[in-house]
Amino acid sequence: MGAEEQIAEALAPTVRAAGLEIWDVERSGASVRVLVERTGGVDLDTISELSHSVSAVLDSRDDLVPAGRYVLEVSSPGLERRLRQPPHFARCIGQRVAVKTAEPVLGSRRLEGTLVGANDSEIELLVDAEGEGAQTVRLPLGSVVRAHTVFSWGPPPRRGGARGAHRGTAAAKAAGGKAKGAARAAGTRAKGDSPWL
Repeated sequence: MGAEEQIAEALAPTVRAAGLEIWDVERSGASVRVLVERTGGVDLDTISELSHSVSAVLDSRDDLVPAGRYVLEVSSPGLERRLRQPPHFARCIGQRVAVKTAEPVLGSRRLEGTLVGANDSEIELLVDAEGEGAQTVRLPLGSVVRAHTVFSWGPPPRRGGARGAHRGTAAAKAAGGKAKGAARAAGTRAKGDSPWL
């Protein structure tokens, strides 16, 4: 079992007690990132309270965290969440996803489509291939370099009203960015520090 799986296992009871579920754990260098979710979303107050509890658990487990100071981030996975493990894909069947593959598929290493199937070894995407219509593509999970859900922002807003239409003004295009974790709390911890939120 890897470090991330051990952290998830150690934190699972605390996260469940808060009415949440662990989506993913990432440990990189001197940082530990814990992504949590629940049906209906996660608010900032809940994240703040959970951060204290998670910090207390990790401070008692020197074997799980980087030695000395480390950065702990507890947040929601966001609207466009990264998919890394088979359960992530299985829970997102029916959603739009973007996938980067190790080798070209249908002439490209980047695919976007509806996730229509997933198991422990592969995923199935319904993609629109240029000039060929919709196709179902099977991808071994080992060939997926990176994947995330795609949030649809909807149609651009109208501008100008009757006056703008009279002047022949076109509707402005909506500029959007990627939505990341809506609720986030982060800080640097060392053994013996006072609570940091």
